[in-house]
Amino acid sequence: MDYFLYSGDIARVHDLTFIEFVAEHQKHSELMLILSTHGGQPSAAYKIGRYLQLKYENIAVFVPGFCKSAGTLLAIAASELVFSPYGELGPLDIQIMKPDKIVGLESGLNIDVAFNTLENRAKLMFHDLVIEIIGRSGGAVSFQTASHSASEIVSSLFGPISARIDPEEVGSRARALQICEDYGIRLNGKFRNLKEDNPDALKMLSGQYHSHDFVIDIEEAKWLFNRVRESDDSEKDLIKELAENVGEVCRVPEIGQPKMLDLGDQFRKIKPDKKTTEGTENEEHNLEKGKTINESKGDGEDFERTSEKERSASNDGKPVSSS
Repeated sequence: MDYFLYSGDIARVHDLTFIEFVAEHQKHSELMLILSTHGGQPSAAYKIGRYLQLKYENIAVFVPGFCKSAGTLLAIAASELVFSPYGELGPLDIQIMKPDKIVGLESGLNIDVAFNTLENRAKLMFHDLVIEIIGRSGGAVSFQTASHSASEIVSSLFGPISARIDPEEVGSRARALQICEDYGIRLNGKFRNLKEDNPDALKMLSGQYHSHDFVIDIEEAKWLFNRVRESDDSEKDLIKELAENVGEVCRVPEIGQPKMLDLGDQFRKIKPDKKTTEGTENEEHNLEKGKTINESKGDGEDFERTSEKERSASNDGKPVSSS
């Protein structure tokens, strides 16, 4: 199994760098990817995920710390998720630049929340006004008249707010949110680790969590994914060793250029590869077996040579008959 670390933002250009890194260092058909990221671009996560699925028969994504947003999208491409006690995924709601702001991001779900809030407030106000108008008139005012009056009041209050909504902005945000679901469906196609009995698992990730910082720990992940487990002792030891040697990049994402490491040698020192161990044992067994066969064969040859000598000596002591 190959063991690679990716720590940092998932962005275009970085995806090509990591793909080239994998192509150069791949030695086996199975991969454990130790992933630490605050997120990034969905298209970059999708590109990396598709490439890894093309190259590996099995992919385990190890989450020892932060693995947010686009990191969660990349995790959907895995056949198995491995969590350390500190590991966490995050929702897939895409982050969008705030209009007329140099810095700062906001969730693409904000516009949906705004619509839902306005709609609920308008309905509640209309309902309360109709009841109040009819009640205060003692039934003299008809429902039709009361509803017309309530409608005018609600329109005068919420109309200016609705007028500020840009339909193009709403459409672009809706398309941006949909792209995460589209990528997620495709990345889940090979290993199908998202729960099939929970058809809303992907929708939950992309739109049901009320904060982009929501913590999806191992217990929450078990509601969403089929194959989720806690890291074993050797995997925890590897994270501790990494923290001592290269810092906390395995738990806290690298800032700037992502850090990419081949950890195969370090990991195999802690946890020998099962196939390698079995292969070594088989080789030793075959060598021992071959040695035993050769020894038996040698004993047989010595016995044959001894028998020939005895027959020859016996013939020398007897007269040879003539016909």
